[in-house]
Amino acid sequence: MRILISQAAVVTMDAELGDFERADILIEDGGIVAVAPRLDVTDAEIIDASEMIAMPGMVDTHRHTWQTQLRGILADGNIPDYLRGVRLQMAPLYRPEDMYVGNYLGALDAINSGVTSIVDYCHNIMTPDGAHAAVTGLLDAGIRGLYGHGLTPVTSNTWSEGAGGQAGTADLGGLEARARLAKEIRDTYFASDRQPLQFGIAPQELPIAPAEEVALEFKLARELGARITMHANQLAVRQLFKDVEVLNDYGLLGPDLLLVHCTFNTPEEWEMLRGTGTMVSVCAETEMQMGMGYPAISEVTAYTPGPSLGIDCVSGDSGDMLSHGRLVLQATRWRGDQPGYEKLIAPQVMRWRTRDALSWLTVNGAAAAGVDRFAGTLTPGKRADVVLLDMSGVSQAGWNRRDPAGAIISQTNSGNVDTVLIDGRIVKRGGRLTHVDVDAALRRMRDSHDYLYEQMDRKGGFIPQPPVAIPLYSDRA
Repeated sequence: MRILISQAAVVTMDAELGDFERADILIEDGGIVAVAPRLDVTDAEIIDASEMIAMPGMVDTHRHTWQTQLRGILADGNIPDYLRGVRLQMAPLYRPEDMYVGNYLGALDAINSGVTSIVDYCHNIMTPDGAHAAVTGLLDAGIRGLYGHGLTPVTSNTWSEGAGGQAGTADLGGLEARARLAKEIRDTYFASDRQPLQFGIAPQELPIAPAEEVALEFKLARELGARITMHANQLAVRQLFKDVEVLNDYGLLGPDLLLVHCTFNTPEEWEMLRGTGTMVSVCAETEMQMGMGYPAISEVTAYTPGPSLGIDCVSGDSGDMLSHGRLVLQATRWRGDQPGYEKLIAPQVMRWRTRDALSWLTVNGAAAAGVDRFAGTLTPGKRADVVLLDMSGVSQAGWNRRDPAGAIISQTNSGNVDTVLIDGRIVKRGGRLTHVDVDAALRRMRDSHDYLYEQMDRKGGFIPQPPVAIPLYSDRA
């Protein structure tokens, strides 16, 4: 099957190819064959993109996709609210069916917004059936990326126990059972390393688990050939846990590791990351809302291969990566200029550019997710993960075709996403998902959402009163 995307403004994110005011993209057997101003092709399905921008599919490098039924429930919440409401109250209510629906609709939301790859941080695995359902939801949605299989024993190791950061030995019996399930999931669904969705591991978080046990989970992940993703240093408490320092002491940093947040890294910890290949996902909206500090784009740029962006929790924020990229860019610009403001010195140089933000969403994101062999740029030889942004409307009138990268970040949002291809397959066209029964999916979402809210109400609401103690905050705040 051949597809020709015709006469788009093209942002390839390939340093050698560059951008085009107008160009064609030829796709054959799911891969990009050529990108050029004029391609002499007659035997292909034509997509008229003359009023569109073509860009690589975006990559969301941190999303708790299972929480899709809880969209917006945490709109005014902080970390203690999240721990009490989502992790302690709602998470145990999820049935396997709810895990499927959360991941399925969450992945469809990502695709609908132009996100063709995600790192799904699936840290609500309570039963084998729940794990199988979560993976199946992502597979049925057709998204690329990484399924991050959570190793936290949800109901026995909770944030209400306050055991985090303490010395302790590994629970070998519990780990053995979790390791068997992780291997079962890998062997059942991830036999090929070339399929769009790959297998990953999300170890327990150091604030709630002994380092010795987390080190064994890293060992398991590497034995299984799994990419690893993990929350790190996102807690504003008096006694810092220094997650990066602990990982460094145990020899766990490396190019197969994607850390998330790192907003409270010490200067010494940033130096520890230098040269290890460890990447970091910045989740600015969640970080700034929930009290997890300022998004560390500048530090991640200086000490790692480069930042990527994650939505994190749609229970608090939307899944619009284009708007997210713009927010992070402007916040990073302000932070860089702020020392001058204190001296009443106006900034003279624009240090952070729209192309920086676009790299966070594409090239860097693909590397962080471990899919950069296939995605992240519109390079001939890579798989065709392509997004077409409709620029024909009133709100885009007069857009700068000479700088389509600038137009993407400064002017667009998820509402501009007209067409999406994943692995050369058209999954959205004319503003509508085409590869699934959307009405049936929404019916399943309504049923799951209503069930979870009914159970929540029976158990005292989103945050039952009086609020359960969170020792990590009350003892260390």
